Amino acid sequence: MKNILNTIFLSACLAVAMVGCDDDTDIPYIDKPFFKESFDDNFPTWVTFSEVGAQVWESAPYGNPDGFCAKMTGFASTSNANVDWLISPAQDLTKFQKASFAFESAVNFSGPDIEIYISKNYSGAGDPNAAGVEWKKVNGAKLAVPTTNPSYQYFFSGIVDAPGFAGTGCEAVYFAFKYTSTTSQSATWEIDNFKVYGTN
Repeated sequence: MKNILNTIFLSACLAVAMVGCDDDTDIPYIDKPFFKESFDDNFPTWVTFSEVGAQVWESAPYGNPDGFCAKMTGFASTSNANVDWLISPAQDLTKFQKASFAFESAVNFSGPDIEIYISKNYSGAGDPNAAGVEWKKVNGAKLAVPTTNPSYQYFFSGIVDAPGFAGTGCEAVYFAFKYTSTTSQSATWEIDNFKVYGTN
């Protein structure tokens, strides 16, 4: 009887360990991200590129749950037209068969949704629209929606697959957030806790 109870106890402990979560997401410990960005250090390894407009991505003290985040708004006294990129450092995904990513976002005011792109031939600096650079738009992420109580409520994107961006030829993969605003609509977006996963 004692051996049976010990077996049950050990099985229960193993089950708890297997469903434990990693940081702020619902990812089990067995699937820990190999790259994390909390944006607490002003994200110096990320590329910020302003395609249109005077406003730019910046570090802001509104991270989830604490610390800083990456923030972009086209509002400065009034709505302004902007197109601005926030591009991750290169990720080597050659040793994986499958890649995925996750992040948290918050938004307030009306305006176009943030867009997500991935490239494996960006140079790592400068204009993301340079000749020959190809970006694939990624759909399927759960994006934040404006909230009033509390405002700027963070939403978890879910685990988003990045098909075609793992294995051979994926020595330098870049993930990008593309912000757009107009002269009539300029939402404020906040991005935090960006993570990249690789599995075999």
